[in-house]
Amino acid sequence: MTRLSQWDLEATLGFLREANAVTGPDPFPSELLDLLRELVPCDAASYCELDRVQEQFLFGDGCAEWRQAVAGRSTGASPEEDEFVFWSVIGESPIYAYHAQTGDFAASKLSDFMSQRSLRGLEVYRQFFRPNEIEHRMVVGLPGPLSHTKCFLLDRGRGRDFGERDRIVLDRLRPHLIALHAAAGQRRRAAALALGGETGGLVVLDASNRIDFATPLAVRLLARYFGGGGGGELPDPVRDWLPDGTQRRSAFPPRSRPPLSVNRNGRRLTICQVARTLLLEEEITTLTDREREIVHELGEGRSNAEIAEQLTIAPTTVRKHLENIYAKLGVRNRTAAVAAARLEVDRHEAER
Repeated sequence: MTRLSQWDLEATLGFLREANAVTGPDPFPSELLDLLRELVPCDAASYCELDRVQEQFLFGDGCAEWRQAVAGRSTGASPEEDEFVFWSVIGESPIYAYHAQTGDFAASKLSDFMSQRSLRGLEVYRQFFRPNEIEHRMVVGLPGPLSHTKCFLLDRGRGRDFGERDRIVLDRLRPHLIALHAAAGQRRRAAALALGGETGGLVVLDASNRIDFATPLAVRLLARYFGGGGGGELPDPVRDWLPDGTQRRSAFPPRSRPPLSVNRNGRRLTICQVARTLLLEEEITTLTDREREIVHELGEGRSNAEIAEQLTIAPTTVRKHLENIYAKLGVRNRTAAVAAARLEVDRHEAER
């Protein structure tokens, strides 16, 4: 029976100390995967999340060597073509098939299921493993449905296969990896609630841009403006607005995006992204009767004082109404307010 040495135990504890020191929104940043590569020696260590039902990449990141290999690898095909090839052959991978049949994500390696010679006879080897210089692979995963699997992939090229020592280390780490993933979700939720409290419109995203947590108000707003809802999926317009869609292949920091605005029935929903949190705010865009009166007077070229006299209200009240008008119409001056209000009237007439 293989036993871990004192060095193995100390190295594993050292890895866990570093893992528990992670404070960001992601549980397994690239720097931690660098340490995993040292703990279980391999050419590349990566972490990926897949929807094996819909055949979609959800998220992927890896150690420094993995990132360099991905950046430098060019097949001459488009990302869509690469994905088509992957999904067309990956079902032949014995580990992939074992996961689908059993739901068991304990540490396993290619050689548990077939010889190297048999593997090289498969299309998955010719089209995926060999082009990526993978001869030996060991995988350990977190519990989850096939629609959202979460696995660590450790790969080696030609040479020595993974051994029982490596399997024991990964299996001992597995409960801790599960806890680390849950702790990252709690950090994202805490950061989101600190932004706006439990009653605000907040959606917390996991690494694959699926809904990890949403306040009741956020759920109602998403349903009101996009229909449907439920489950852990964002509406298509929101998912497409996020940087690179689902950030399929990388955990690099997302690019900044302008807010997403959606108008519906005289109201406007604005969505902003702060790290892994979406902030949802709704405002009424339809002008009140008094605000329309003031816009009409603006169109006549009257000053604030003249409008106040015409409508028998205080000049300070006119200024307050103007502030509300500008906010509702998304403008900054009187001329733009008149033009925007006319478009608003035209829109309402067209909807009748």
